[in-house]
Amino acid sequence: MAIRIDRIKVNRGGPLASDFELEPGDLNLIYGHNETGKTYIVETMINLLFRTGSRSPAKWNLREWDLGGRIIVSGLKDDPVPLTKTGRKLEDYWEEGAGLPRDLSRLLVVKAGETVLAGGEEDGVGRGILKNCLSGEGLLDKIAARISGTLQEATVQDHMIGGAQRGEVKTKIQCKERLDSLNALLRDVEEGYASGEAYSLRKRKEAIEAQLKKLEKAKRYHAAQLHKEIQALRRKKGELPAEEELSKLEADVRIHESRKKETETKSARLKELEGTSENYRWTEKALGDYSEIISKQAVSGPKPILILFALLFFVGVVVTGFLGLNISLVICGIGALAFFIFYYMGMRNALARAGESSELESLKADFSSRFGSELTNRAVLQAKLEKLKENHIRATSLREEVDKLTLETNSRKSSIMETLKAFTGAERPQQQWRDLIRELRNSIKQLEDKIHSLDRKLLSLAVPEGEYLEKHPGTEWDAERYDNLECELKGTEEALDREMKKLELLKTRIAQETGSKSTEWENLITELRNMLEEAAEKYRDITAEILAKIQVKTAIQEFREEENTRIADGLKRQELTKPLYALTGRYHRIRQEDDGGLVLMTVEDEEYHLADISTGAREQIYLALRMGFASIAMEGQTAFLILDDAFQHSDWDRRKNIIAHTLSLVKNGWQVFYFAMDDHIRDLFLDAGRVLGDSFRRLELC
Repeated sequence: MAIRIDRIKVNRGGPLASDFELEPGDLNLIYGHNETGKTYIVETMINLLFRTGSRSPAKWNLREWDLGGRIIVSGLKDDPVPLTKTGRKLEDYWEEGAGLPRDLSRLLVVKAGETVLAGGEEDGVGRGILKNCLSGEGLLDKIAARISGTLQEATVQDHMIGGAQRGEVKTKIQCKERLDSLNALLRDVEEGYASGEAYSLRKRKEAIEAQLKKLEKAKRYHAAQLHKEIQALRRKKGELPAEEELSKLEADVRIHESRKKETETKSARLKELEGTSENYRWTEKALGDYSEIISKQAVSGPKPILILFALLFFVGVVVTGFLGLNISLVICGIGALAFFIFYYMGMRNALARAGESSELESLKADFSSRFGSELTNRAVLQAKLEKLKENHIRATSLREEVDKLTLETNSRKSSIMETLKAFTGAERPQQQWRDLIRELRNSIKQLEDKIHSLDRKLLSLAVPEGEYLEKHPGTEWDAERYDNLECELKGTEEALDREMKKLELLKTRIAQETGSKSTEWENLITELRNMLEEAAEKYRDITAEILAKIQVKTAIQEFREEENTRIADGLKRQELTKPLYALTGRYHRIRQEDDGGLVLMTVEDEEYHLADISTGAREQIYLALRMGFASIAMEGQTAFLILDDAFQHSDWDRRKNIIAHTLSLVKNGWQVFYFAMDDHIRDLFLDAGRVLGDSFRRLELC
């Protein structure tokens, strides 16, 4: 793709009175006398198009203009790109991908009639131009220039880089020493922290903590199971009687047994006393019978005194009757009658007692039979009655007590049996009552003991109820193992702490080496590894760079051996010989001397050193070489030429040939900008440009 300038705008400044604007054609003639701004426009275009500072491949020697403007160039990208004073330059685009030499600007611009290609060279061309344009050696020189003198002398033997210990070689050695130092430090870390005793202890600690974590879950699950078991036991205990109920029941049984025993004792005593009561009733009757019999026996005959009194009172009756004492008579009569009656009755009783003697004997015999003693008198019988009366009274009272006790005992028995039935679900005989109470108390005691034991176990687990685990974790709780692991963990942590103290010095070394402010091992090791990787990468890079540059140096050396051949072949190319002959009309070949100078050959095979040719002829040759080298550098592509009075030193006859050749370049696709102040050259361009029609632009500066 052709590189063309599509539009030019140069802001007014310096001697330029107004803005310069141009939409260029193929051939562009800008004419102006001195002080009209022609040079200002040329230098502005150079500033806008090319690098002009320290990075510039050409020495432009430009004036310090306060310039500005804009140039639109096509052929660099898919779309035209603007070039400004502070923007990117053509060299930037060429370096990106166009593949054009950086110093192409020296071929595209002839500034102020300076037609030489390389200043300071005897022939005005120099070997640098030849190498750049004809052999590619210029590029090799640029590459070689980037290879230090140290590496120019360095060698590679047996996979080892040899050379003076300076520059890149010294840097490589320092990088290797740095890398070895970091590797040694990392080995110390790996042996001490990452894989040594501390590492083993740390891994052991992690393993123990993992086991403890599993056992913690097992403990939480075990606590949940204990809690459930305790709740179940408490519910079971709740179904059994309380101790107060058992104590009351036990007291009832004890009272029942006591009352029953008391009833039995009193019943036995009552049974004894009931025989005494019968004797009492007999004795009471016998006493009456005995008294009656004895009474009758006491009056078995009439007493003489009674009849005596009766006679006396009878005499009194007779006497008082004679005396007429009525009252005394009555009293004596009554007395005589009474005593007579008493006497009469005594007589009757005496007759009755005669039949009761056998009855008394029978009574005595019965007494003797009952009591085992003889009935001698009434007093014995009376004493016995008194004694039996006391037992009779006691039996009556005892019978009441027995009846009351029997009622109470039966009632308590029913209550006890009902209570036991409620507790056990079945009626139990009295002989099993105490055993049942004992069994119930034992059951309660066992439940309480078990609940207490489980409570202690649950309390010892120290697991809050909110942390109970319902799902089995897959590991059984083992308190002994847990305690052993905790002891082992404590010992491991203590050993690890001792090891970590030993590693503090190593940590300090790492922190100093890495410049890290972190105190965490993982961070320090990460930074050490990163630094090691950076050092390794730097060592690889410097080694690769050294090896690459040594290889490039070797390749350049091999390539340079063919340099003269390539330059000689390049000087024979038509891109050079054709414009050379067209412009000079005499020289049609060119070659290079061993010393590097150029020699021109005529049609007659005469040879002339370029340095010895006249100034006018030399300028024609420079222009021809510039155009030829530019064509070769563009490799068949076309670009633009900026010619600032490039032909002014040529004689008038040669000017026509030069302009004719310039016109042929335009026809072959080149874009030409010629800045002229010479009227003759202007007129020649005006005549030549007519054949181009609209492709020819002319602009006159005022």
